[in-house]
Amino acid sequence: MKTVLHASCLAILCFASVVTADYSTDPNAPLSLIATASDDVQAKIAAGPNNSHYISCFTGAGYDVSIARLDKDGKSLWKSPTLVKDRGLSSTTDYGMASDSAGNAYVAYDSITGRIECSAVSPTGAILWNTIVTTTTGFVASAQVTVASDGFVWVAHIQDATTRVQRLDPLTGAPTFATPIIISETGATQNVADIEPSLSGAVIVSCVRYVSFNGAKILRAHRIEANGTKPWAAVGVSVFTTGSLQFGNYPQFISDGAGGGYFAWYANGPLQCWVQRIDANGTPLYGVSGTSVTTTTTFERVDPSMVVGTDNRLYVFWAQHTPNTSIYGVYGQCFAKGVRQWGINGAAVEPMSTVTYSRTFARGFRVGDNIGCSYDDSTSANQDNVRCAVLAPNGSTTTRFDIATSFGNKYRFVTANAVNGGSVIAWQGGLTIGSSDVWVARVNADGTLGPPTGGVFGDLNADSVVNAQDLAILLDQWGGPGTADLVPNGVVNSQDLAALLNAWTSI
Repeated sequence: MKTVLHASCLAILCFASVVTADYSTDPNAPLSLIATASDDVQAKIAAGPNNSHYISCFTGAGYDVSIARLDKDGKSLWKSPTLVKDRGLSSTTDYGMASDSAGNAYVAYDSITGRIECSAVSPTGAILWNTIVTTTTGFVASAQVTVASDGFVWVAHIQDATTRVQRLDPLTGAPTFATPIIISETGATQNVADIEPSLSGAVIVSCVRYVSFNGAKILRAHRIEANGTKPWAAVGVSVFTTGSLQFGNYPQFISDGAGGGYFAWYANGPLQCWVQRIDANGTPLYGVSGTSVTTTTTFERVDPSMVVGTDNRLYVFWAQHTPNTSIYGVYGQCFAKGVRQWGINGAAVEPMSTVTYSRTFARGFRVGDNIGCSYDDSTSANQDNVRCAVLAPNGSTTTRFDIATSFGNKYRFVTANAVNGGSVIAWQGGLTIGSSDVWVARVNADGTLGPPTGGVFGDLNADSVVNAQDLAILLDQWGGPGTADLVPNGVVNSQDLAALLNAWTSI
């Protein structure tokens, strides 16, 4: 079942705070993206057209689904974030957000009891269509979404002990399978953790698999072709066979660029991080149970984050802890074809220390040709500081700086690549209005915070000239905030028009 909404029917949610400024250069004053009187949580980032980014989250009293779009400098491209779905819920599960080469964004989520939906949002903030993917009397949760290489939109979600997968037409939202593809296993549960594109319009779905509630939980990977067939084993390919995921952990994976995927997870008993690569044929390349990030088990290692560098090597970062102590650190490892490059213990992003309350949420991302790792360096139970270390390909730290030292807690970090070798980071926490707000920052290739350097003043569509196309963008934003606020005062008006005309470079 689907509903197509026209741009004229676009619903706009009025927030207590809307982005009117650039990415901040001051770690004590990061950019507040969405701040309401209620919880604003679970940010996701996806690439948008012209070097912009979509950022979605749950917001307001009912954890409504909203999405914003920021330009490369951090200014909002819309007058206010778009309300995708007014949900009226009292709790949340995970959800998915992705984008395509046409510049559209897709959000998949649970809307009401027993229902999974997917919505398409245009670069202008218009809701193009909304599709009800599943309606059932059973339990549903944790919708995930991706865009395949042929442009079709795939949605996977948990339904009781199974995973259901549907493929949607990107133009209309119409399902292409008469009934959803079911991933199941007799006597066991297989619940989706993530979905990513493979080759030839296919996707790979990862699932957490277990027999009993208290039993061992492992990862299985399934490939689904564009025609709905599943060429790998019916129960999926085991990402690992030894050990167990911690209860409630549903790790994401990333594409390897060749039709397969890189997987990272931490197992309990003892708490250690591992990586695996599954190729496009479903073959595990790093052994039957993957490769550990180190060869020692002296420390607890949890919550790994992965990024593929410009050198096509895999970089993994994690939080590290001495058991039963207040000693914390952040470490990383580099893999080349499954072989550790930074020694048996990895590289120290932050060495083991007792001078901090805790260190968590290590997140890797690109910083030019180097690799950045941001992490939460907590000085107390109520104060988190987001710091960043930039590491060279050999594991040495080239620079270290603060991303956010503003008041309050900070958690649930997500990252995405940005133009000119930088990266965008989003998180929830802090205190602006409600108990949790959504914040964003940008790290540049040179290790600085704020908008990227260079560019043409007044060039609103990033084509390196100032002409009628930029004028049209300015007029569309007239009277509200936006990228056309060239003389920054929070509103696009005659001052900005005069500035743009003065910068005119092309007819």
